[in-house]
Amino acid sequence: MSVLALSMSAITGTLYANDQVAQTEAEAQNTAVISDSSTGSVVTPAIDSVQDTSTAPAADIVTTEPASVASSNTGANQAATALQKKEGDATQETNLQEVFTSNERQYSLIKRGIFSAYYDLDYTYYRDTRIDLALADDSSQLNRLRVEEDANHTLTNSFTVQYGVLDNLTLSATVPFVAKSEIIRDTTTAGLGDISLGARWEPFPLKQGRLPLVLFGNLSTKTGDSPYEIGLDELSTGKGYYSAGIGASTRKYIDPVVLFASASANYGFKETGLNQARGGGANGPRYLESFDPGISGGFSFGFAYSFNYDVSLTMSYQQSFNMDAEFQFKNGESYKSPDQSSAMLSFALGVRVSPETIVNGTVGIGLTEDAPDVSLGLSFPLDFIGFGKKTK
Repeated sequence: MSVLALSMSAITGTLYANDQVAQTEAEAQNTAVISDSSTGSVVTPAIDSVQDTSTAPAADIVTTEPASVASSNTGANQAATALQKKEGDATQETNLQEVFTSNERQYSLIKRGIFSAYYDLDYTYYRDTRIDLALADDSSQLNRLRVEEDANHTLTNSFTVQYGVLDNLTLSATVPFVAKSEIIRDTTTAGLGDISLGARWEPFPLKQGRLPLVLFGNLSTKTGDSPYEIGLDELSTGKGYYSAGIGASTRKYIDPVVLFASASANYGFKETGLNQARGGGANGPRYLESFDPGISGGFSFGFAYSFNYDVSLTMSYQQSFNMDAEFQFKNGESYKSPDQSSAMLSFALGVRVSPETIVNGTVGIGLTEDAPDVSLGLSFPLDFIGFGKKTK
């Protein structure tokens, strides 16, 4: 009985041990399969020993590959963010320059075959104080002394058309209609102003790191009423002489503004054959025979800032000068007027009312005696009535 009991105990222990070994090997193989399917790595299955299977921890293999994937995703997200930022910057620059050039047209051109038209409404106000003084002919006795307040109002309606002959050459023409009023003489007038023709040319193509250069020229006619051919108690609607001018402009985009500057010069052609009464002098009555306008010019600079896609602000300083103007009278007398200079500070607000239409309002403040005290302006394209940009 003792021998039989010992034999049964040995057989039972052997079977139990074999069962434990088989169960351990199965668990090790399952663990290897799970690691292989999770990580995509090649795992060598356990062959003989339970200890050999358990020496390669599955946790180390499983956590390695997801970390690499996360790093790759982070790099891709950073690249996408940088790309989106660059695209946004380009859109902001394009929008700002579009709004800026809609008001400052001498800084840009239009594409070949494109036709566009604009309407400009400008108002200027001059206020001045005059001293009316009269002396007796045979003495220094003062016969009259009074101070008079004078004011001039000028309203100009201008229609401008532009056409792109080439991508770097734009032609334009402007037809103004002028209305004037002078308080001290209680006089008003209205009529056609001086028609002008212009051209803008960009000699060099746009290139990274180089400032764009636009050259422009204009020819102004004398279609308006000349101040040298009307009565002294009448008002003119033109300047009274032909003139030609040239200039150059440039601009620079520096996030988030556009900096710009321009300079120009004009030459007025001499007017002869005049016969306007200008009072009397020591040599008898004065009749204006000829007038030489001399040379005029100016410069401007400023910046434009875009608040958002729809609204932008432009601030600029303009200064102009006129020199060498001379009057010749039939009695042999001549008069050379002193050089004049005027300066203004202007603010323009551009509002996009539709994807293709930008309306600009301008306020100018005179900084010198010869400049208008106040100037107001309104400008917008005529696309809404059928005169928008068209390709011929």
